[in-house]
Amino acid sequence: MGFLILALAALTVAAGCLSTGFGEVTYGGDALQVRVENTGRPVENAVLQVTVTEVGALEQHEILSEARYVNLAPGENEYSVPVNLQPGTYRLFLTIFIDGERKASVIRDLEVAP
Repeated sequence: MGFLILALAALTVAAGCLSTGFGEVTYGGDALQVRVENTGRPVENAVLQVTVTEVGALEQHEILSEARYVNLAPGENEYSVPVNLQPGTYRLFLTIFIDGERKASVIRDLEVAP
């Protein structure tokens, strides 16, 4: 019986935890638009880290590496990351940290048309 009460208490605490994930990422000529889904409680001072590398035939070249504080409201959040990308292929490394702990991370490929 004590184990059942302990398990229910743990589930109750976990129910309020934050769940984040990355949505669509687009490029609009002078900035990336990064969408982050938050299905949990609001969070102040989360860290959004964005690294953009240009992908060549046999190498990658870092174009941008930026980390900034963001507030996550429940639902979809959108952040603009200024960057000038020439036509080509890019790899995006996106990470959200909350209280120093990585909560979501994704690698996306992006093609910028001429």
